[in-house]
Amino acid sequence: MNIITRYKDKYTSLLKETQIPLMQSRIKILAFGLILLSSLTFIILLNSLVNPHMTIVIRLLVLLLTMAFALYLLLEKAKWQLSGHIFLLSLCTFIWTNLIFYTSGINLVTIQLSLIIISSSFYILGKNWGILYSLANVVPIVIHLLNSRLQNGQVTITQFQISNLSFLLALIVNFGILIIMHYEFFKSFYHSHYKERELNAQLQTALKEAQEATRLRSDFLSSMSHELRTPLHAVIGMINVLSIENPRKDQEENLAILRFSAENLLALINDTLDFSKMNAEKVLLNTADFNISTLLQNIHASFKSKAEQKGLDFRLKTDFESNPLYVNGDQNRLTQILNNLVSNAVKFTDNGGRVELSVTTTAQIGQQVVLLFAVKDSGIGIPKNKQEIIFEPFLQANNNITKRYGGTGLGLAIVKRLINLHESELKLVSEENIGSVFSFEISYTLAKPELPEEKIPVVSIPVQEISNLNILIAEDNIINIMLLKKILDQWDCNYSLSKNGQEALDMVKTGTFDVVLMDIHMPVMDGFEASRHIRELPDANISKIKIIALTASSDVDIQESFNFTYLDDYLLKPFSPLLLKEKLEAVVVQLSGN
Repeated sequence: MNIITRYKDKYTSLLKETQIPLMQSRIKILAFGLILLSSLTFIILLNSLVNPHMTIVIRLLVLLLTMAFALYLLLEKAKWQLSGHIFLLSLCTFIWTNLIFYTSGINLVTIQLSLIIISSSFYILGKNWGILYSLANVVPIVIHLLNSRLQNGQVTITQFQISNLSFLLALIVNFGILIIMHYEFFKSFYHSHYKERELNAQLQTALKEAQEATRLRSDFLSSMSHELRTPLHAVIGMINVLSIENPRKDQEENLAILRFSAENLLALINDTLDFSKMNAEKVLLNTADFNISTLLQNIHASFKSKAEQKGLDFRLKTDFESNPLYVNGDQNRLTQILNNLVSNAVKFTDNGGRVELSVTTTAQIGQQVVLLFAVKDSGIGIPKNKQEIIFEPFLQANNNITKRYGGTGLGLAIVKRLINLHESELKLVSEENIGSVFSFEISYTLAKPELPEEKIPVVSIPVQEISNLNILIAEDNIINIMLLKKILDQWDCNYSLSKNGQEALDMVKTGTFDVVLMDIHMPVMDGFEASRHIRELPDANISKIKIIALTASSDVDIQESFNFTYLDDYLLKPFSPLLLKEKLEAVVVQLSGN
């Protein structure tokens, strides 16, 4: 009993070592087959000793010892694959010796053993060994049938076999083995299928939780962006106001420091929000016709002053300088890409270095043109082993760079994803202490050139006409109200105040206003809802009033909103007073056209 208990424990331990249902089923099939066939062989051997026949006794004894050795390997050594091979080889050998020693070597038991070999070889050892062992026992049987003229077309059970207890026992046990093998295999198949369904359900739940976490993170960053932009709008706005009030020389320096710090903080907020939106795949390209020549000149002009302060030679080279190039694409995203790359080139290039922004036409087929953009610098360069990680968010080549030059490590990650949105790839060639070249290609559709600017009469809107506008300010933040009042007072504008969307709606109904400067996030009724109600007013003259949203939300949030259609225009806080003036001038032009 101790031996039985010991091997039972070993069998249980062997099953526990593998958690895969199919592997457990293979071990069970092998164990059951060995135990049943060993028991059957032992009983038949004892029965054969009553009227001993030397050939039969030797064959049964060899088979029994082989089965016992295979069982020992399985339970004692846990070598179930080797045990399986010995099990199958012993059955194949038994069939081969049947065919050699007996003219009627094929009977129902032989067919049963053949089926056991075929089934167990596939179930226990897999398809490759299954094919080999199947051929090893089927081919000899077929050859024997052909040599014996197909046994007259019969596989029979003789009267002697029916009366032989050993034969009947073998018949029954073999059927039992076939049934157990198929039962265990399909039980494991069903169990695996159930586990797979359960795992899929868990994965679906985890996916939903991850998506919800991503949405919450995106909402949190969007909300935080709004909350951070609001006071920052007041800081930058007051800097703008103070800058035009004839400050002293020492005050100008202080204002420049304040402006630099505030704009850096704003850039950080924008980068963080952009990266969050890209992770949530909410950033889409907004295409429109634009002059790429003008865009490049503006970028060159905006960085030229900073480059000169560092003693850098900053150059712009294009192969279409003489003929302005008009294309259809996302002007803002291209500007963002080039601003990031040029900013890095200027930042990481020391005094006396060189930075070059070049754009060349690599192909043109019909209305499609492929442009190669490259930003080259003679800066610190990037080591070969760091050229992959710099494109990962929040990572830079080393900590010394972060300490010396600053930055969050988000710029290149954002650039790479924006270029991927254009179905292109950002390439880097760099050598440490020599410099770097960042390049990428974008395919654009050519657009119709605009008329030369000198041929278009420039209409200047006098400040007096802007001052004639009746403006409604819908804003709940006291600081923002003070800032707007200071800006509008410079232009002697007429304005009234409302502290929420409901008040703005009630005041618009009076029909005395030309334009509404509408904040989006307000108590009682937000700016979107107030704009929708205004558009639904029965009086067409009032419902068509110009609505310009002034919001600290991102442009992606604004454009994704269904209510965006109720707005005529929008400005993102913090905004330049000149941009607001341009918007108001556009309203004057539209009203005078009516």
